[in-house]
Amino acid sequence: MDYKKRKGYIIKLTLIATLGGLLFGYDTAVISGTVGSLEKFFIEPFGFSETVANTRLGFVVSSALIGCIIGGLIGGLVSLYLGRRKGLILAAILFLFSALGSSMPEIFFRPIGQADHSFIYIFVAYRLIGGIGVGLASMLSPMYIAEVSPPEIRGKLVSWNQFAIIGGMLIVYFVNYSIALKGDDTWLNEIGWRWMFASEAIPASLFLLFLIFVPETPRYLVIRKQEEKALIVLSRINGLEKAKLILEDIKN
Repeated sequence: MDYKKRKGYIIKLTLIATLGGLLFGYDTAVISGTVGSLEKFFIEPFGFSETVANTRLGFVVSSALIGCIIGGLIGGLVSLYLGRRKGLILAAILFLFSALGSSMPEIFFRPIGQADHSFIYIFVAYRLIGGIGVGLASMLSPMYIAEVSPPEIRGKLVSWNQFAIIGGMLIVYFVNYSIALKGDDTWLNEIGWRWMFASEAIPASLFLLFLIFVPETPRYLVIRKQEEKALIVLSRINGLEKAKLILEDIKN
């Protein structure tokens, strides 16, 4: 494979991995457009005092961050026992599951559209699941990029993940805004907020689909004693002669 094709290949792998960063930003920021609606839908019907209501709302809004902590804590184990690629696939599945569940918390219990404030804890559970996906992606996406990148451009390619995180946040603000324009406040508080969470299913599905076509990282393949496969991946990125030297470095 000539230099131009190798460069195109590593850029393709990097862009796919940065979708994890984009989903990190998307999932973190999507809640910003739904706070008022979540208060109307999940909090006010309980009739709590102001202090209790604000506390509950704060927990609902920030619940994904608890999942982020969990995802970050288990990210190392996931990357070691499942691998970097399968870890990212797991994160994509969690993103997709959270997007659908957060938008339709009643999906396994009532006909879709018949949820009420009593589903608040199920909603929080789905947000926690999405947060775990965020925690995994925050670790595994830059790890994957770093382990497949040629040394001379590794730092530059890893930095793309940071741009993707901010890009995900920016995109979801426009998505939320466009959804909010589709109806009045009553529609937004009953239906609109669901579409905001459901919109994450699109990038999550693409991320999951694209990950099917990327290889495992050479470093993880060496850890699993699959040196021939590691050499094939390294050769596609660096050329055969350089790949042999890099493989020896990894083994050492």
